[in-house]
Parts: sequence; structure tokens; C-alpha cells
Amino acid sequence: MATPNDVIDLVDSRTRELLVDLDGLDDADMRAPSLLPGWSRGHVVTHLARNADALVRLLTSARTGEAIPMYASAEQRADDIEAGAGRSADVLLDDLTETSIGWIVEARALPEAAWSATVTARGGRQVAGSWVPMMRATEVVLHHYDLDLGYTPDRWPPGWVSLAMHDAARDLSERAGEPLALRAVDSGLGVGDGGGRTVSGTQADLLAWVTRSVTGPSLATTGDLPDLDAWR
Repeated sequence: MATPNDVIDLVDSRTRELLVDLDGLDDADMRAPSLLPGWSRGHVVTHLARNADALVRLLTSARTGEAIPMYASAEQRADDIEAGAGRSADVLLDDLTETSIGWIVEARALPEAAWSATVTARGGRQVAGSWVPMMRATEVVLHHYDLDLGYTPDRWPPGWVSLAMHDAARDLSERAGEPLALRAVDSGLGVGDGGGRTVSGTQADLLAWVTRSVTGPSLATTGDLPDLDAWR
């Protein structure tokens, strides 16, 4: 079972990999479309930086016991991303580097008792403080993919994929409009609801489909793959 410190180590290593891929991009590269509809790479990088700030607030909430929201409002979150997306490549990279390091430093310094505190994630979802590192790992890995820089699902860390699969499948049947289960052919991991169809494939292909609607080559089921509503 991965500990919060294990996941922080993963965030650290994957953030370094992300920053290496971003280093050398020019302003035109940052203006280019990402894989997220309506967002440039600059939007994605800005979002990752502001998410680091937001998750520092959750760490502070876990440490102090004070109820601190991730974002002041959904509107402010969107405005901050839009306002920052058009900055130069150097400024975008500096912002992401500084905020990412800041989150890692705060996470490593969190007292052990704070991991068991309850904090409020976006949308009002109550989670344990120990889940916050996984939230950051998910942001870093998935949005690295969204930047369209060659960070494909086969490069996603397997340990993170296993943990993320359980979380991503929480509302899978609701999104599919039918009972649905997932079975990973490479690890044997099974998640989702019984009594309906099963979609099989590698862990990475399954997670890419659930979170990004990417139909990887290993996916298989009876009939056509169901259309999924957007992942949160």
C-alpha cells in the first residue's frame, strides 16, 4: 500500500519529467492547442500551477484543521487560468516550477497526524489529507499527457495507474449509463460494478479511456465501447 510519502516521491519524479519536456518550448509552442478542447498548452500549464497553489491550501487545511477551500470559486478558478494562459513560455515555466516545488516542500513537511485529517476538495467532496498527494499526482500525469508532447499512457507509472483506476471508476456506471466493470489484463486488477459488461485491456489503456476517452489498442468488450460522460 502506497504511503503519502511514496506518492510525494512519485509527484516529485513526474514533475521533473514534465518540466524537462516543457523546457525549450517557445511562445508559439505554448499557444498551440493542447488535447483539451478550447485549451492551449499555456492554459494547461497555468492550470497546473494554480492547482499546486490550491493543493497547498488543502495541506494547510489538514495541518491546521481550518476549513480552507481549494479555490475561492469556480469562476475565479476559470478566470485565473484564462488570465495566465497567454504569458510567455519562460514565465509559464517559471510559475509552474516555483509552485510545483512549493507544493512538494509543503507536502514533505506535513506532520504525520495531518494525513488523517478530512479536507474539502473541489465540488465539496470530503477526502482524507492522505489523498491530497494522489490528487496532485493525477493532475501532473494526466495533464502531462494533455500537453501533447509525447507523454503517452504507456509511460504512465503503473503504481499510480492502479490507485487512480479505483478512483476513476467510482462513477463509471453512471457515466456509461449501464453497469460496467473494468479488468486489467496485465495486472488482474478489477474495478467497477458487476451484473453488466466488462471492458478489458491494459491498466494504462483502461485509465486513458475512463479519464480521456482514448480508445487504446488493448481495449475489448462485448459490442461497442459505451460512450462515457465527461470525467470530473
